[in-house]
Amino acid sequence: EKRSDYLKILSRESDRLAHLVENVLAFSRIERGSARTAVRESSVRDLLENLRERFESRLHIAGMDLRMNLHGPSSETRLKIDAASVDHILFNLVDNAAKYAAAGTPPEVTIRVIAKASTLIIYVEDNGPGISPARRDRIFQPFHKSARDAAESRPGVGLGLALSRRLARDIGGDLLYEQRQGKMGAIFMLRLPLD
Repeated sequence: EKRSDYLKILSRESDRLAHLVENVLAFSRIERGSARTAVRESSVRDLLENLRERFESRLHIAGMDLRMNLHGPSSETRLKIDAASVDHILFNLVDNAAKYAAAGTPPEVTIRVIAKASTLIIYVEDNGPGISPARRDRIFQPFHKSARDAAESRPGVGLGLALSRRLARDIGGDLLYEQRQGKMGAIFMLRLPLD
């Protein structure tokens, strides 16, 4: 029984370390200007459905559920985009929700999409505590966590959101944060070009 528990811990921590290394390497490639993009065309629904299993697996570890609202005309919108960058951005957002919003009610992450004119917006919402006003200005800065913060809070070094915003801007979009109005939780909006 103890071996099984140890195996689960080792597996979880190796996944976390692999994700951290992946973020550091991706950030380094962007800094050097050697990041490569592979643009392909897909519907929004197909793009997000291909990521569903990975997101559900990460959230399951945190005891959370994934709600993907891919009904309606926006999900049928076609876009030409670097799917690997979108995957990386969205996984960072889902991973953050798993780390910081697992105690939310209900414990879930919602992903929904809206197409407006020449922009697609992918919303990633959770029911966690949100981000305090004092920290909002720094969340997109690389390594914004101090060593003490990293040791005393959830695992991470404060690189995921900075990398995600840079990736979004590198593919012609942007990543923004919005506090949920009237209730707990955070909303991240990934804006992508449709032209």
